[in-house]
Amino acid sequence: MASPSEAFHIYAAVVKNLRGVLFSSVDHEEFSEKFSWLKKRFRYRNIGITPYMAERYGLKADGKLLVELVEPVKGLDGLISAYASITGVGRSALEAYCYASTYVSPLLALGQASCTDLEPLIVDKVVVGRELTDKEYKLHMRIADYTVLDFYLWATSQASEALTAMAGGRDVEPMLAEREERIKKDKHRYWRVGAEEGRDFILYLDLLPILFDRASAEDVASLVERYGSLVPATLSIISAIVI
Repeated sequence: MASPSEAFHIYAAVVKNLRGVLFSSVDHEEFSEKFSWLKKRFRYRNIGITPYMAERYGLKADGKLLVELVEPVKGLDGLISAYASITGVGRSALEAYCYASTYVSPLLALGQASCTDLEPLIVDKVVVGRELTDKEYKLHMRIADYTVLDFYLWATSQASEALTAMAGGRDVEPMLAEREERIKKDKHRYWRVGAEEGRDFILYLDLLPILFDRASAEDVASLVERYGSLVPATLSIISAIVI
């Protein structure tokens, strides 16, 4: 796919039609099983492939379901590398999260083991205590999409304010607390399947608390100076549905 900086209409079309951004860290056999299940049941919206996923599993755009995601703004890959250096979080998880944020889309995490790589970014979750039907998966994929969309403008705008505060050495804990509170309220969307105990089903991912914990004021100031408005665009609250 052409870079959106060269063909912005392509980026806009991808965002509009994206069901989710694919992520997995399981072995090829389990991935193939989960991916086949996904393709057979969810054919009517696109699934995005990040550079990591394309390389790890040999995935390519197929003109139907799968689309390859590229930097929506030049510099995203460099920013992801900077995040990895500052935070110590694995690059594959950061890439998935940042691409999901900039493409305003949930993650589709294949395999429970994938939650391990995403763990540093998880700030809350919904668990299920039984096997879900295809109908329930389809419904909650749509709900996960609404979670990302409804958070996006507020979360990225608030992240921009938090970055300014962090660069100035000021406390942003009240902002982080507000994000946590809004996530707790959003979890009620999943009342139909949520349980007290069970397997991970919906994950809430947020990089901002990690930056607050691990980045210096100088680190944050440097990120903002170098990458500008791209930084808050990568700091939304992202839902991940675990399949």
